[in-house]
Amino acid sequence: MNEWPASWAGTAADEPVGRALVLRLRPFMRYLHKKKLSAKTVRRHLDNLWIIGGEIIRRIGYEPTAPMEPANDLLLEAIAGGEAPLVHDLTDGQQATLDATARRLLHFLSAQDPQRSA
Repeated sequence: MNEWPASWAGTAADEPVGRALVLRLRPFMRYLHKKKLSAKTVRRHLDNLWIIGGEIIRRIGYEPTAPMEPANDLLLEAIAGGEAPLVHDLTDGQQATLDATARRLLHFLSAQDPQRSA
C-alpha cells in the first residue's frame, strides 16, 4: 500500500491526498486479516481498494480548482450508499465485486465512527 499514492498521482500534489487515503484504508486491511478470510478474498479487497483510491484521485484531478476536501470525506463520498465509483473499464461482475468491497469498507468505517452512521 505504500506505493499506492505515487501510482495514483497525476501530479505531485495528489500524493499527500493519496497518503491520507492509505492511512484510512490500512486499518480496514488489518481488520480483514483478523477476520481470517482466505488469501484470495483479502487480495480481491486489496485490489479493489487500490481501484477505489485511484478513482478518487482521478476525480479530484478533473476538478483542480475545487477546494480540497479531507481524504476521509473524499473516501466516504466515493463509497456513499455502499457503492464504489463507477469504473469505465470494468465488467459488470468486476464492478459488483468493487461494490462489495465498498459496502464492507463503509460498514467498517461506520462502526469506527458511529456518528457517521446516524
